[in-house]
Amino acid sequence: MINIETPMTVENLFRLLEIASWVDSKLPKPKGKPRCVTNFELFPSLPSSKYANGSGLYIKIIPTPRQIRIWEFSLNLVLKATPAQRELIKYKNYPFVRSYRQLKRLYLDLSHETLRKRYIAVLSSLCAKANRIGIKELLI
Repeated sequence: MINIETPMTVENLFRLLEIASWVDSKLPKPKGKPRCVTNFELFPSLPSSKYANGSGLYIKIIPTPRQIRIWEFSLNLVLKATPAQRELIKYKNYPFVRSYRQLKRLYLDLSHETLRKRYIAVLSSLCAKANRIGIKELLI
């Protein structure tokens, strides 16, 4: 179980969404159509030579269970928002965290200060919903 501050504040939710954005970038993407597993782990699998020590290749970064749990919590919380609020959260945080000036390029008719105020208003409404529903309900 992860510890999330109660009552939830905008700053805390902002940090959780940053963690969720990072985890979302590290999770594997779905590949093709799903297939039935035929191996059933009867034989021990050999480690891939791609990740062997001394091979000089990259190290795969894997999110921790706590980070994945924060990612699930933030997804459950974002589902409680309206579609317009979800769109603003998606453009601000996914696939990476954007600044308000970068976000302004997607909303040409609004200034970056207006976008910042709207984003904070969205986060404060989500904090109010999370505090009303209960954080433990969203962690399920």
